[in-house]
Amino acid sequence: MKKIITCTFFLLSVCLFSQNKEEIEADYELQGYFKNYQEFNIDSLKAKKFKHIVYIDLQGNGFIFERKLENNLKQTVYTILVNFPYGKYQRHKEYKVHMFSKNDSIIGLISYHAKTGSVNSYFDYKKLYAHIELHNELYETKFGVSDFIDQFKTMKTYGFHCGFSPIMNGALQHDDFYFDNIRNAKHFRKWLKSFNPELQAFGIKALEHLEEKEKLPLSPLEKKLIKHIKTRNSTLLICGGCVSFPRRLYD
Repeated sequence: MKKIITCTFFLLSVCLFSQNKEEIEADYELQGYFKNYQEFNIDSLKAKKFKHIVYIDLQGNGFIFERKLENNLKQTVYTILVNFPYGKYQRHKEYKVHMFSKNDSIIGLISYHAKTGSVNSYFDYKKLYAHIELHNELYETKFGVSDFIDQFKTMKTYGFHCGFSPIMNGALQHDDFYFDNIRNAKHFRKWLKSFNPELQAFGIKALEHLEEKEKLPLSPLEKKLIKHIKTRNSTLLICGGCVSFPRRLYD
């Protein structure tokens, strides 16, 4: 046990010290800006004068896509490249920023750096709790704030096989859970009830596949939720072969 703790501490130390002082300061400064999430917008970010950030690169204004979620909550996703000093040179760090708003008022955002897995979130938690409570009531779940953040922090793409892949005719699967395996049904049901629309789409596809191929019946609740999700028809990030693009799946 002592060896495991020592090893874990060593790995954490390596991760921390692999970042130079300038990178840490740039990240701290950016997170300071994100803390005032209610004032977040691309124009103010571009105009902001930072001390430890050389400049912020926002190709196409950083915008990726936006969509309506449950209960009129809107999610807008941006890519932000932060350039910071690195000795005599510069380096950049890419953040995915998920902004959530309701009735034209920002209720929070999630900042995620995929390479390190670091995630920071800032919310009006009273409004977020209200949204989660409505979700739990509809989907008969017991999710909390950590579930909401975990299910949205990474961008998922709905799709199965690359067009250039030799396995393009292989069995359907997502995250190594094969859709023709009844033992995976518990995972598919969890996807169906998640906050994330791409995960919900995977859940629908998998459960309908099991119903058709393996004769596993859908419960009344599952039928109700599938109909609801298809009617809501949120925009998804969908695989188009070698590129992904936002569009509605159930049109």
